[in-house]
Amino acid sequence: MKEINPIVYFGNREVDINDLPKHFIKSTTKTNKESKAWVISKLHGRYTINDTYDDPGTIYFEDPKEATIFELRWS
Repeated sequence: MKEINPIVYFGNREVDINDLPKHFIKSTTKTNKESKAWVISKLHGRYTINDTYDDPGTIYFEDPKEATIFELRWS
């Protein structure tokens, strides 16, 4: 059985794109269903995904290390 991480379970990790803090880091790699599921299950920090017409699928991370891990895995 997988151990539950209380920070992930009780926290709201996905930030609304309209409330995007300025310190979040933009990823150059676009997301898809598989990569979003990977972010939810493998990473721990806050993130947001832009699904607007002008920049669809762009993901932003609060932690620069998680942005790097995402880029290395999905680019």
